[in-house]
Amino acid sequence: MSTPLDPDAPRKIEVLATIERQLREAIVRLTDVSARAVRLADQTAWRTDAATRFHVSADAWRHEVGGLSAYVEGAKEDVARERARIEALA
Repeated sequence: MSTPLDPDAPRKIEVLATIERQLREAIVRLTDVSARAVRLADQTAWRTDAATRFHVSADAWRHEVGGLSAYVEGAKEDVARERARIEALA
């Protein structure tokens, strides 16, 4: 027996494709933010304790954002697999 066609499959595929695009855009934005944090930290004069603390904070934040990019990439791949699964059944 074959699996009956899900009448909502076209809508689900469209929604999942939209989510994939949004996650792809989020990855680009997170990568951009990380690069901006590096540039900003590099432009700061490191002659004061406050500047040094800012640099440490900006670097830690950049690493956190980098980790988020990988997490979002994984979510995008999960969505892509689900979309492909629904398309295969449709």
